[in-house]
Amino acid sequence: MSATGTDWQAWLRSWEEQQGGPMPRREERFQIIVEAVRAHCGGEPRVLDLGAGPGSLSLRLVGAIPGARVVAVDRDPVLLELGRRALAAEDRVSFADLDLGAAELLSLGGHFDAAVSTTALHWLRLEPLRHLYRSLAVMLRPGGLFLNGDRHFGTDSPLDRLAAEMQRAREPDEEAAVWPSWEGWWQAIETDPAFADAFAERRRRQHDHPHHHEAPTLADHERALREAGFREVGTLWQYLDDLVVAAIR
Repeated sequence: MSATGTDWQAWLRSWEEQQGGPMPRREERFQIIVEAVRAHCGGEPRVLDLGAGPGSLSLRLVGAIPGARVVAVDRDPVLLELGRRALAAEDRVSFADLDLGAAELLSLGGHFDAAVSTTALHWLRLEPLRHLYRSLAVMLRPGGLFLNGDRHFGTDSPLDRLAAEMQRAREPDEEAAVWPSWEGWWQAIETDPAFADAFAERRRRQHDHPHHHEAPTLADHERALREAGFREVGTLWQYLDDLVVAAIR
């Protein structure tokens, strides 16, 4: 617990609960991404974690790959503050406050072995997504790996809609849930004075997300990756509407 009385680790645990509760395949998705990075990039990869939040995937990467170093990129001041505080002792994870869909991402330089993301890129509309993939084509080394795990790809076919409907039918009952809801978690953390400055900055930036129904489709992602110069693009893992899309530079 910090001198201010804030238990950063407790907040991180509650974030994990509200993220993982309604997504029972979350850990499996994380595991697939970690295993793919290790298999393709070896034991000392330099990794970009895009839309990293407080570093959930970053922490799993360095935990499973002792030589990995991760730059966790996000734009939400609250989640960045939580990540920097909760992971302060982990010197192999650094945080960067950058806009994924803007040229400023290129300030991180190049020669990354992998770029990864989970349940984040659906917040980007199509043109910023295309810009991101063009940036990654510059930042990843030749042969570098991109992995995007998500279950919020836009639906553009009857089979997509069927998979989404089946997934919803299998989801835990939110009314009987024991984990914090998304809205409840944000309301709770806003009451902690340690996050006052971060919330003020969040409001100043008008940081918000578009609706899921505006998310680019899987076909949009694949097309944008190929247009950016990725030579191999496809689905590495899938469970109904929960996918890990992979691309090799």
